[in-house]
Amino acid sequence: MRSFDYSVQSVGYSGQKPFYLGLLGVAVLLVASLLFRLPDFEKVTGSQNLEASYHVLITINALNESGVQNHWLLPTISLGNELDKNIAWGATIPTRTGDYVYTSFTPYGFLAPYLALKAFGQDISLESLALFNVALSGLIAFMLFGFLFDILRFNGLRAWPAAAGALLGSVIALFSREALLSHGVIYWVHSFYQLVLLSSLFVLFKYLSATDSRSRTHYAWALCALVFFGALTEWTGYFFNFGVFCILWLNTLKIEGSRLLAKKVFIATFLSGVITILHYSLAAGLLPTLKAFARRFLARSASAGSNPLDLLQGYILSYGYFIAALALAGAMLIWAKKHQATHSRAQAVTWVILIAAAVPLLENVIMLQHATQFSFDRLKFIFPAALILALSFIVFQTKGRAAMAALVAFAAVQGCTVYKNDIATYAAWTQIDHENKQLVALVAQELNTQCAVLSTDMSVRGYANLLFHRGIHELRKEPVDFRREAGACGGVYLQGKDFQVDLPEYTKATVIESDNRTVVFVKDQHQWRRTN
Repeated sequence: MRSFDYSVQSVGYSGQKPFYLGLLGVAVLLVASLLFRLPDFEKVTGSQNLEASYHVLITINALNESGVQNHWLLPTISLGNELDKNIAWGATIPTRTGDYVYTSFTPYGFLAPYLALKAFGQDISLESLALFNVALSGLIAFMLFGFLFDILRFNGLRAWPAAAGALLGSVIALFSREALLSHGVIYWVHSFYQLVLLSSLFVLFKYLSATDSRSRTHYAWALCALVFFGALTEWTGYFFNFGVFCILWLNTLKIEGSRLLAKKVFIATFLSGVITILHYSLAAGLLPTLKAFARRFLARSASAGSNPLDLLQGYILSYGYFIAALALAGAMLIWAKKHQATHSRAQAVTWVILIAAAVPLLENVIMLQHATQFSFDRLKFIFPAALILALSFIVFQTKGRAAMAALVAFAAVQGCTVYKNDIATYAAWTQIDHENKQLVALVAQELNTQCAVLSTDMSVRGYANLLFHRGIHELRKEPVDFRREAGACGGVYLQGKDFQVDLPEYTKATVIESDNRTVVFVKDQHQWRRTN
């Protein structure tokens, strides 16, 4: 075992061959991860939080079908048909044109896949969204490797063990259950924010470890830009920025100008908040915006009644035996820190970066309901975990490193197993989705759904809108009167039950035509039966 005390080395890729071979190793792992999940991308696959991907897809469609004057580039859910306007939907508020926009998350995590799919001419589908998500995870994995390699080299580790340690730490970003799922068939804003968060950590490290004032100034401005965009992108950004502010203000590393940069981080974060409120307010009004933000905070916070033990179980589900590897590595890092006489600057910088990476996890405690229900909210755990795993190569020698590698490999296999078991749990969704699509075809034979008014006794969250490619009035005890809508040619009333949260299984559809002729479709033993 080695002491966690090395002289500071110049950060850079002096060991180019190990570094590039490490990148090759990341590429091999990324391809293996993709091939392992590709069959799940090529068909409709049920999984936990799949409703999130459907939500993103309806937003991409809505952004594509209506003009900026309708949605203001906010995460809208109102499609382009005039009959799709003025339909309330979950946690949304209307713009002046009757287009409803989502308020739980800001637009950039939705605009990223929208612009990417549009730029590459891809269909708006679950498969293309999953592939975008994998491309995102690949970029993150390569960047994470470089980040870990730099930190290990900065702490004096030779190039070859630094590359091995960085590769070991990167495994959790590719083969933990959460990475496999939430950088695959499940895409939400958190998936995109991972890129911003890692970039911010990398630049913060560069700033803290810089040896000349000119480089430090460049990294300071880059950090300001990233914390500004991070807070614009995802609420976790505010927690991360708070951590960065405290680190810079306390200035335990005695860096000249640190408190000035802390003030700039505060201003950048404050401006992000002002711009977010202003953006929504211009489209939907100030008071509705503030009320909507407050409602969503209360609905997703610890006050919503979630059990902290459920969050702990969620982390165990997301990361499995990686947590055991982390416990071992973390214990040895703490032991090494306590049993050394002196502390190098490299070590001090590293611990500060680890703290900065861990601060965003506080959001999962404050927003307990959200972190418990939506596993992708636990993605941010990957970066402090990867850092601890990589740093274990500093305190362990050959046998210890081999043991850590074996434990991480075992955790990766278990992550793949848990991922596949999760998919299997939702296996019935493939058949239910097929039956729902059969219903759409049957209804279309009776009535043109593009000029119909659709309503349902269930909640509507993305999937139903995509299924009919229409807006649907939700939670109605009886059909909405289509005669009140100009240009409507009839009505469709959908009834059913939830297969899982926000994934409906329709069991009955009532079609009402303009001459009052009514046709009813009822599902009996997985077969649709038509009645008059």
